[in-house]
Amino acid sequence: MKYIIKLATALLSILQKIEKARHIILMMTGNANFPSPVPSMTVLATAANQLEALSLKAKEGTKSDRAALRAKASDVDLLFKQLASHVEGVANANPATAEAVILSSGFDLRKKGPRTVTLFGGKATGKPGEILLQHQGVKRSVYVIEMCTDLSKANWGTIYEGTRGRFLATDLQPGAWYYFRARTISPNGASEWSDAVAVYLIK
Repeated sequence: MKYIIKLATALLSILQKIEKARHIILMMTGNANFPSPVPSMTVLATAANQLEALSLKAKEGTKSDRAALRAKASDVDLLFKQLASHVEGVANANPATAEAVILSSGFDLRKKGPRTVTLFGGKATGKPGEILLQHQGVKRSVYVIEMCTDLSKANWGTIYEGTRGRFLATDLQPGAWYYFRARTISPNGASEWSDAVAVYLIK
């Protein structure tokens, strides 16, 4: 059995992200299970401090200040993902202690089984280089969509992560196949990836 971290940090408020980061830093600093965490606790602490400073500045700041805050929040979310992946890798190397090791990191375990994204589709809009992707709404969830151009190589790359169930992929090359898959991230954790959806753009 593989133990999976409950990672829904994209749904947290700015203050909650900062608090979560500092809790994890407290739990992982000096933790013998993670002698060399990736990213390091120094990197995570710096990002949390920067996020806090930007949040204070954005309260009465300019539009650019608020944009900087959103960008830094996304950076912190990415650090959480990278660290969660590292923690899972370390923990699942020994299934007998995996649960305890994950909990010692300050992350939470996903308690419910994964929910497969079943209603996800895509179609060309008729405009050059555009494909509309959409899936059924799930309350309090973040949607993640990945794309690749060669299923045999599985060269998936994230093209969207947000709370809207519709996304317009643009600037694609006509006369080519594109493949998409999606999943949701809710307070219960991340779902499984959907089956790949294939869309051909006519020249």
